[in-house]
Amino acid sequence: MTAPAWQRARVTHEQHQLKRTLSPIAITLYAIGDILGAGIYALVGKVVGIAGTAAWISFGIAAVIAVFTGLTYAELSSRYPVAAGAAAYSGRAFRSPAVAFLIGMLVLASGISSAATVSLAFAGYLESFVTVPPVAGSVVLLGVMTWISFRGIQESSNVNVVLTIAEASGLVLVLVVGFWFAGRLTPAEQLAQVAPHATLAQILSGATLAFYAYIGFEDTANVAEEVRDAQRVLPRAILIAIGTSCLVYVGITVAALLTLSTEQLATSKAPLLDVLRAAGIEPPGGAFSIVALFAICNTGLLNLIMASRLTYGMAREGLLPQVLGRVHPVRATPWVAVLLAYALAVGLAVSGGVQILAQTTSLLLLCVFTTLHVGLLRIKREETARPAGIFVTPSWTPAVGFVLCLGLALQFPLEAHARTLLVLAIGALLYVTLGRRMRRATVR
Repeated sequence: MTAPAWQRARVTHEQHQLKRTLSPIAITLYAIGDILGAGIYALVGKVVGIAGTAAWISFGIAAVIAVFTGLTYAELSSRYPVAAGAAAYSGRAFRSPAVAFLIGMLVLASGISSAATVSLAFAGYLESFVTVPPVAGSVVLLGVMTWISFRGIQESSNVNVVLTIAEASGLVLVLVVGFWFAGRLTPAEQLAQVAPHATLAQILSGATLAFYAYIGFEDTANVAEEVRDAQRVLPRAILIAIGTSCLVYVGITVAALLTLSTEQLATSKAPLLDVLRAAGIEPPGGAFSIVALFAICNTGLLNLIMASRLTYGMAREGLLPQVLGRVHPVRATPWVAVLLAYALAVGLAVSGGVQILAQTTSLLLLCVFTTLHVGLLRIKREETARPAGIFVTPSWTPAVGFVLCLGLALQFPLEAHARTLLVLAIGALLYVTLGRRMRRATVR
């Protein structure tokens, strides 16, 4: 009996294979660069505005959820190293093209929403050089990132390596300067600066925004078909990236709180730059603003790559029109999907501000993560023989991950829930529209 469509990749005469060019070091830097990016540069002040001196706890809660979700992703990416990522994982777990399609739509929407988020955040640090309307800057930035994404995964990876080194250097500088400057305070004063003075509701609300800073492992999973020895390498890259970001983000938040008041952080358009300025350090020539812009560009680039590769993967598996699975014969990139991701990101950039777009992105992914935790439990329960050589996490980790993701999802504002429901409604409508094709695919 032939396997259903969501369990196999189909390449037509119009399609070319993606190139496996990413080495273990390259994919690890790719994952770190995706997570360790625009989120902390743009959102630390906004999280402080919600949770006050307890903002570091909000980042800590988000980190715990990211770790448990990362373990689930590590096993699923090792079991199924395919470009469709969560869409393919859920299809295999639930044996349903409908579930795979809806999950794929949620992830696709999250990638595009995230790209729109960081493109709008670009304007805050850009003001160190020139003032431009946020939407205009967003459209230009997304265009540049789309061009790089089209050029090829190796070119994109090379850009990512440079940007990752730059953004990591900026964060290390903030950590060092922040804790050095905090030395002017007595231990009692330092404790007062970071002692949590917030309700549980405020801390959890802050976590809904802080969680955005940790997303990225889905982006990494979606380039699986461009990674050498993906079954072994991907899980390691995902877990290293999450562990690194957890330590850095909590440390950065504490350093910021020790340097500036909560009011200053909450109102800042460039919070980490203001941390350096408060310590009496003004990087020459706007160097830190350039680093922050690099971080934002990097996240936008990787979001657009993820969205285009997911669209390509879903088209290959019969979940989207076949035209979206076309690969450019010269660049070996899914060019139709790349252009679609750009158009949708520009549309979203004009639909809301940074905070609501970031929360919408987080909620979309929490819905996906909740489903995947259940899916991995189902796979583990039903399998009779475990595939050799894969990464395995204990069964209790996806169970805990499910509870944590569901709990945080309930804390989001109504507008974020409304946007998520809209994505699901559009996905359901598309699935019904393409239903005949889906049903044919499941019996081939």
